[in-house]
Formats: sequence, C-alpha cells, structure tokens
Amino acid sequence: MGSMSAQNILYDSACYCLAEYAGRRGLELVDKLACRSAYLEGLVASKLRAALAYASEIDCSDETVDTMLAYYDALLIAPATPH
Repeated sequence: MGSMSAQNILYDSACYCLAEYAGRRGLELVDKLACRSAYLEGLVASKLRAALAYASEIDCSDETVDTMLAYYDALLIAPATPH
C-alpha cells in the first residue's frame, strides 16, 4: 500500500486479520500463521464482506470464521509485512 491511510480492522484472530482502508473499496486479508496476504477487490471483496456480515449476524466463533477465511488461502500470495 503506497501511502498510509486510515485502517479499519474488520476481523482479527490468532490466524487471520481482515482490514479495510479509508477511501478504498478492497480488503486486505492476512494469514498471520503463513505470513501471507492479499489485497482483494471487486466481486471477491464483496462476497467476503457479505460472508463476514452473515457470520457476525449468526454469532460465529473465531474458529468458524477462520475456516471460512481459509477458502481464500490460494489468493494470499504476497509476503505479509507488519505495518
């Protein structure tokens, strides 16, 4: 991410972190254990937002949400760096 911008953490567990940035439509998904990340945009980001909203409505555990996020692992190809 070129410039620093306000970050909103949508989800954070021992395994994954999902964040959105002010002024951007996409989401950054980080696999903390594998140290990989991806910036997701468009339909993928929209579907992930919807899935996370649904999970929060039915009060899913971190384990359940982490399992759902694991379906996105193939997209996480960038090395994750702390910021």
